Amino acid sequence: MRTTITMTLLMALLALPASAAMFKWNDANGETQYGQFPPAGVNATRIKAEADPKSVPARKSLEEQVKELDKQLEQQEAAKQGAAAKEQNAEIRKQNCENARKNLTGLDLGGNRLAHMPDGSYQRLPEKKKQEMIKQNQAAVEEFCD
Repeated sequence: MRTTITMTLLMALLALPASAAMFKWNDANGETQYGQFPPAGVNATRIKAEADPKSVPARKSLEEQVKELDKQLEQQEAAKQGAAAKEQNAEIRKQNCENARKNLTGLDLGGNRLAHMPDGSYQRLPEKKKQEMIKQNQAAVEEFCD
C-alpha cells in the first residue's frame, strides 16, 4: 500500500501543471494588451510571466511528502486499533454485566443453595458470605451495566 501511495505521489509530481502561454501585442489604438489568446493577424510576442517568489509557497521535497503520508497512515492505523480496543472493552463490559446479573439472580433465590466457587467447587454459603456476594454483584451491575 505504501508503494502505491508513493507511486501515485510521484506521478502527480511529474504531471505538474503547464503554465499558460501569455502574449503581448499592440491593438489598433496603439495600446499594449496582454492575454493568453492574441487576436488573429496581430504581431504578438510570447512573454514569460514569472511569479513573485514570495507569493509562491515553497514546495516540499518528495521525501518530506512521503514522510507525511507515512505519518498519516500510522495515525489511521492507531485510530483503527483504538476503535477495535474500544469495541472489545464494550463487549467485555457487556459480559461482566450479564454475569453479575446472573449471579444476583442465583443469590436472590431462597434457601441455602449450593454456590459455584471460583476454584470450581460447590459450597453452601453462610448468610454473611451470601450478603457480601450480593453487594459485590450489585456493585458490578452498577459499574458494568448501562
